[in-house]
Amino acid sequence: MNIKIIIGALLILPASFCMAQDKFEIAGKLSKAGADKMVMLSYKNSDGKDAKDSAVVKNGRFVLSGTTAFANKAYLSLVPLKKDTTQKRAQSDYKEFYLEKGKYQVTTADSMVNASITGGQAQKDFMEYTAKTSALLTYFKDITQRFTKVYYAKVKDTVAIKTIQAEARPVHAKIEAALDSFIFSHPDSYVALDLISENKTMVIDPAIFGRYYDPLSKRVLASFTGQRLTAKYDKAKQIAVGKVVDFTQPDAEGKEFKLSSLRGKYVLVDFWASWCVPCRAENPHLLKAYNQLKDKGFEIVGVSLDETKAAWQNAVKHDGMPWIQVSDLKGFKTDIAVKYGITAIPQNFLINPEGVIVAKDLRGADVNEKISSFIKDPVKP
Repeated sequence: MNIKIIIGALLILPASFCMAQDKFEIAGKLSKAGADKMVMLSYKNSDGKDAKDSAVVKNGRFVLSGTTAFANKAYLSLVPLKKDTTQKRAQSDYKEFYLEKGKYQVTTADSMVNASITGGQAQKDFMEYTAKTSALLTYFKDITQRFTKVYYAKVKDTVAIKTIQAEARPVHAKIEAALDSFIFSHPDSYVALDLISENKTMVIDPAIFGRYYDPLSKRVLASFTGQRLTAKYDKAKQIAVGKVVDFTQPDAEGKEFKLSSLRGKYVLVDFWASWCVPCRAENPHLLKAYNQLKDKGFEIVGVSLDETKAAWQNAVKHDGMPWIQVSDLKGFKTDIAVKYGITAIPQNFLINPEGVIVAKDLRGADVNEKISSFIKDPVKP
């Protein structure tokens, strides 16, 4: 037998053979579910792709099995075997849990939402976090609903709005404290990894994000979520304070604009879009800063994440933005947004005359003062 042939065959096996094939089994007991019911499982398969499976409930029991990789959120739903189109769609009866290799036990009476699901370390972690935060999250949801009702009323009660906001702040602070406490105490948990990805990555500031990312174990960072988180963090590092940046984008006339053409000036690069309400709310503050500092070697470059030229240009005209505007009209798929990991706006960064980022996310009524603090001496255009 030719050993080289065997080795060669091994090397060209499909990639799926190299992936973890983590087998799982979910056994359930639904004592009062009744007949004609089915359990649906939504999960990640061994390739990290969305997958579904189902099992009919027989004599109050069901079994599901398959393969996954790492540990990921999954969902079990209890649904009728036959859809009744004459009935109004009922609220989904489902339970969220963490699925990884091993055996799971599901116990409930007649609904999945009240089920107890045990099995796997990630599920234990998830249950621990849920126990610490569920009451707070329920309370905050109630506050949010009350705030929404008052805020969007035809006649706004400003006193009630301020009262609800004051009530929300300490609750939100407690939720954030519980979140951070769990993350920092579980660096080897897939649940902590997900909590970071879901709650700490809207806008990544490399100056502070490392405190969440660095303690994470190699095991969890090797997962599908871990790899995506690392990639996003690496992109964000490109626009950290101290980095030199440059890019080229078309202006409204289709002419290529290069950021480095403004070397010698302080430049605020502002990511925005016509549909972004918080972005538009910042424009009066930016206009004030521009008018006060434009003769001191200061410029603004607006990078629009719009997808239509008309919407972009109408917003520029309406808000009276006289500074440089560029866009390739690809939305969040614009080359710059993809390169730097921009997934939320407004965002901006200030670069000095040498093209080095010196500050990030400058906004608010005093943005002109924040920017002028960097421009100590007038810079000749």
